[in-house]
Amino acid sequence: MSKWLIGLAALALALGAIFGGKYYQNRQAAAAAARQSWPAASVATARAQQASWDTRIRAVGTLRAVNGTRVSAQLAGNVTQIAFESGARVNKGDLLVQLDDSSQRAALRSNQARLKSAVMDLERARKLIRSHAVSQEQLQAAQREHDMAAAAVASDQAVLTKLRITAPFDGMLGIREVSLGQYVAPGTGIVDLQHWNPLLLDFALPQEVLMQLESGQAVEFKTSARPDEVFTGKIAAMAAQMDPQTRNIEVQATIDNQDDKLRPGLFGHVTLSLGRAMTGIAVPQSALTYSTFGNSIFVLAGAEHGEQVVRAKVVHVLHERQGQVLLEADDLEDGAIVVTAGQNKLRDGAVVSIDNSVSP
Repeated sequence: MSKWLIGLAALALALGAIFGGKYYQNRQAAAAAARQSWPAASVATARAQQASWDTRIRAVGTLRAVNGTRVSAQLAGNVTQIAFESGARVNKGDLLVQLDDSSQRAALRSNQARLKSAVMDLERARKLIRSHAVSQEQLQAAQREHDMAAAAVASDQAVLTKLRITAPFDGMLGIREVSLGQYVAPGTGIVDLQHWNPLLLDFALPQEVLMQLESGQAVEFKTSARPDEVFTGKIAAMAAQMDPQTRNIEVQATIDNQDDKLRPGLFGHVTLSLGRAMTGIAVPQSALTYSTFGNSIFVLAGAEHGEQVVRAKVVHVLHERQGQVLLEADDLEDGAIVVTAGQNKLRDGAVVSIDNSVSP
């Protein structure tokens, strides 16, 4: 029995030595890992600054002429005269194209002669009716003949006017679409005509800003056709109802175009100031890390054990514009240093080395 107890005690001592040694080794490895530091990540930084931004909203807009049309023929005929050059500026009433009107002029001369005779017959009947030399029916017949002749002359003159195609308003012509001698049918396009100054700017805004819109409000317009210029205008009108599909409201502004730098049909970006200023902390947009759990940034927390470390901080974005974001004032201190490049290598408490030659 005693031998059995002695053997059991020896086994227990052996197991204790084995497990104790293993535990000691694990403790030593953990301590070594704790003493080991991660290599410093190279990052670029920028300083956060307190800022006050006016609230701006952006949209995509399209320019449209106040008056614009494709001048076309109302009647059929052969082109006998082209009185304009492509791309020319014209005034209202200027002749553009003349269609053959020889037959209509002959008809006009015939009806004018008929009208002249009808006028004399009517005057004679009016004089003779006083002496009862003609009947009332004869006077009425003379009046009918006069009225019919006058209507025929007016009809001929109207046709002649339509055969003489003129500019319906002042504007700039496009490219000529007809040739001399060409037969044109009703509706055949002659040339495009656009009035360039002012231009209308059409764009849509979400319903959330409806109560902050009013006529006369200033807008800015930029287009890739003139990338270095900003064109200004004012809101002229708003739609009577919201679009039931998009829940947007259609807005129309007028843009001054006295120097003819813009053209109808150009699209670009519209910027509208809503007049409410927002105060917060401005940082570069590249400092922001987006995730489904919220937006965050890495902030330089100072030196720990002689090394620069960063801390991850959840932030709330108030507004974005031109590569900057405005954060709530409580998110950061004014002057805080934030990481703008190299965030993908970082974790909370990571050691960093600052290299502002790194591009965000």
